[in-house]
Amino acid sequence: MTDRIITYFIVLLISITLSPAFLNSGVAWAQSTSQTIKVGESPQIIKYNPSNGDIYVANFGSGDISVIDSDTNKVISTIQVGSSPNALEYSVSNGDMYASNLDQVLAIDSNTNKVIQNIDAGDSPQFLKYNPSNGEVYVGNLGQILAIDSNTNKVIHTLHIPHGPIFLEYNPSNGDIYVASDPNSDSDTDVNGKVVVIDNATNKIIHTISVGKGPSFLEYNPSNGDIYVANSESGDISVIDSDTNKVISTIQVGSSPNALEYSVSNGDIYVANSESGDISVIDSDTNKVINTVETGDNLQNLVYNPSNGDIYVTSISNSDGSGKVVVINSDTNKVISTIDVGDDPQDIKYNPSNGDIYVANENSNNVSLIITTETNSTS
Repeated sequence: MTDRIITYFIVLLISITLSPAFLNSGVAWAQSTSQTIKVGESPQIIKYNPSNGDIYVANFGSGDISVIDSDTNKVISTIQVGSSPNALEYSVSNGDMYASNLDQVLAIDSNTNKVIQNIDAGDSPQFLKYNPSNGEVYVGNLGQILAIDSNTNKVIHTLHIPHGPIFLEYNPSNGDIYVASDPNSDSDTDVNGKVVVIDNATNKIIHTISVGKGPSFLEYNPSNGDIYVANSESGDISVIDSDTNKVISTIQVGSSPNALEYSVSNGDIYVANSESGDISVIDSDTNKVINTVETGDNLQNLVYNPSNGDIYVTSISNSDGSGKVVVINSDTNKVISTIDVGDDPQDIKYNPSNGDIYVANENSNNVSLIITTETNSTS
């Protein structure tokens, strides 16, 4: 009898303490920021390296890359890469990590964590994307796309891309690279943006697709094979069919969509609307918004966590710049947790080696570690 009474009061206490959204979420997961990892100055980009299981953090302010060991969650190496590293990309072809700064692209050996090649990449390289179809690393600078051969680490193709590029995405349906281009970014105009398609076999432009205004992010959807384009200025999403490379749908979302993430759990696309402070959920079958999740403040990036099926969103307070991560359950599309992180959180990544979430806090000069642990299922 005593044990039953104790159990009753424990259940009662949990029911009072936890929010209804958490209790009704199906499988419950405990979210906690258990550690803050000191890195370099102004960390902005995070990348997982499957060759060694480590996390690489590009520190824009200090001109270096911090390497975090997934087992200990401690910085085990600091790689000097020159001025302002702003992008990271891993190459399956050679197992190297590539970093861009304002002057060049550097190839980093995963075994030694040392720079093994400096590659001239034109004027202010800012974007990197690996193409598994041809084993090349694509670099976006101010007005060009460069293709780097992973075997030689030399530039083998150069393409002129007007007004950008703004973002690069790989499409596994056809093996091509998609490039967002925004004429409004460098000229006094008010016109629609473009998405340029680069053929993986010839490295030539084979399509130029008109999308909405201010394209800022691209995401491939494996449920239907389409490419989704976040148009930050027009407040909509353009859906490009991979077979025809034509826009088949334009979806109105919130104000200033600037990031997209696909959820394996439900097959939907999640859109972070930075100015309206909400998440639009797009059904892949109908390409319609089926839910809007209010989160508040200035939203930055999203990541899907396959360990628990949740979506994690970085958010910056409009009042003081403090950061938080909002956790959305994919089954209910409700906020189940809000986690305090550092100031001005930017990139957020999932680590398959340990199942944890890493957040780069630009103004705190650290990375927040979010550990996800399974608790009892609810009914």
